[in-house]
Amino acid sequence: MEKMLQALSVDSRAGLYFTHFCVQSGNQLWENAVYFWTDLRHYHELFYQDGMDPYRVQREAQLLYSTYLYTSARRSIGVDEEIRRKVYNRLMPAFEELFDEVEEHTLNILLQPWTLLVSRDEESFQKVCVQEGNRVESQDYRELQSVYEESEHRLKQVQQSGSIQSPSPIASSTPSSKGLQAPNSWSSASPNYQGYRLGSLLRHRHEIGHFMSFLQNQDASVHLTCWLDLEQYRRTPQRDKAVKQERSSHIATKYLNRKYFFGPDSPASTEQQNDIMHLAGGLERLKLECLSNVVVVEIQDIVRHHIEKTWLPQFLSTAEFTERQKHKPKPQAADRLSQHVYHRRGTRRKAWKAEGLWMSSSKEILLFRQILLNPVTCLQFQHFVSLKGDFLENDMLFWLEVQRYKDLCHSHSDEATIQQKISTIINCFINSSMPPSLQIDIPPEQAQHILEKRHKLGPYIFREAQMSVFSELLKVWPEFQELSSSVEEKQLLPLLQEKRVKHRARVRRQRREEQESDESSRREEEDMGNVEEEQEGRSGKKQWRTQSRVQPSPTQPLSWSYSKYMAALKREEVLLRKKSQLEASFSTASDSSSYCSVNSAGSKHSHRQSHRSSTVSQI
Repeated sequence: MEKMLQALSVDSRAGLYFTHFCVQSGNQLWENAVYFWTDLRHYHELFYQDGMDPYRVQREAQLLYSTYLYTSARRSIGVDEEIRRKVYNRLMPAFEELFDEVEEHTLNILLQPWTLLVSRDEESFQKVCVQEGNRVESQDYRELQSVYEESEHRLKQVQQSGSIQSPSPIASSTPSSKGLQAPNSWSSASPNYQGYRLGSLLRHRHEIGHFMSFLQNQDASVHLTCWLDLEQYRRTPQRDKAVKQERSSHIATKYLNRKYFFGPDSPASTEQQNDIMHLAGGLERLKLECLSNVVVVEIQDIVRHHIEKTWLPQFLSTAEFTERQKHKPKPQAADRLSQHVYHRRGTRRKAWKAEGLWMSSSKEILLFRQILLNPVTCLQFQHFVSLKGDFLENDMLFWLEVQRYKDLCHSHSDEATIQQKISTIINCFINSSMPPSLQIDIPPEQAQHILEKRHKLGPYIFREAQMSVFSELLKVWPEFQELSSSVEEKQLLPLLQEKRVKHRARVRRQRREEQESDESSRREEEDMGNVEEEQEGRSGKKQWRTQSRVQPSPTQPLSWSYSKYMAALKREEVLLRKKSQLEASFSTASDSSSYCSVNSAGSKHSHRQSHRSSTVSQI
């Protein structure tokens, strides 16, 4: 599948060789499939052009549907009714992933003519054309003929004399003679599994165990264990020098010896053994030094080729394997895609002003998109990205919300509902009320463009932003694949949940330590403030000092903390309480002084009255 996708991507530069083969085969289905894949590439390219034209995208999508998917289409590719109805319901508006399931169906069809083309080319390359012609025997030709016969006679004599002393070349040619039987071994396998390779089998973990048991019964398990040990060595990081040296010594001792790779039963021919020996610098250097990546890859290719030509067809033709495939449940979309990892398009880059927006179009883009849409794998990946920090988890949630927004557009909801969904996405991820306002990994210019051109972009308002976050998520996808391949599927989610709990506990602990340090610094500031208040008194100067202490200096960076905010509120409350108590004490003192003055005035007035009454009585 991977080789076919590589050939399809460069078919236009190779003279449309594969396209002409499908057309000249006389199979209408093959011809329609290859034409559909070519037109689908042009459709995908519309999404990566500067200034995407929604009208042209819609027109191309409708043309693809009417030409290849419609019930009475003139170039029908035989898709299921369910897929056809699903594409029709999502045709307005048309997005990039509209024809994903149709593309998967088309590539499975094209795999048949590709396998046939490769087998025919291999057969033609192994044949030597014989041309008959009339020759004229001249004097020069007769002299050359006599010289040739004499040299042949001498060569036979030398071989007869040396055959007794050196029989090793004959023995060493045994592996190559075994390899001649390999091409015919695929004839016993079912046509449905003609495209199977070792990589296809490795993606099915349960089948690897059966394949290993099959090889053990045939006394050939050393081939698979050798390939797996080499793969483990190749994936070992360069910084782990001790582990790498130990694994290299193990491989050299167990496999790179006269009993296996350099012996008579080696999967490599004599010429290949000499090439590996020359590439590695000799047998002694193989045992003493770490294997280079070039040597490891060459040995892996030889062993893998031997397994695929000799043992894999026999395994695929066994009754046990056929019986397991019959009882195997129908895989989901993500599982089907995991079996066929696609090259969709060549790598493209689209600049977004100075920041650089790019959309990776690697062979795993289709698989990754279906993984995100699968609830089980999506939950696993969400737990994984939450451990990375930053905005990766928000990126994933934003991508899913945009997909739901697309489904809402396809459901032909009213304009008010769609606009409400757009506002919700913008307020949550692009212009959030919680700092920072931009909660996803997109350039600020792109976020501003969405806010300004919201009512002009139509249903493709989040297209650029979704591509940006998808590219960020795609960077951590290989690491998640490596983790999931090293852990059993049942243990993956509990392991990620346990790591997530530990990560959150560590974050909470760090925040708690920060709050405690802030609280201690606040208490120190309060103590210093109380000392200054006692020394300087409760005057206007105190208020000015308090304000100058609260206000940050020009060089002090502005920051906001919830704990500091609550502490400031408490300080303000204490100051207000002290101020109110001070004012109450002042008002009480003034009232008492006024009361004393009134009493003294009353006593003087009563004394005058008594004096007057006594004088009048005397008169």
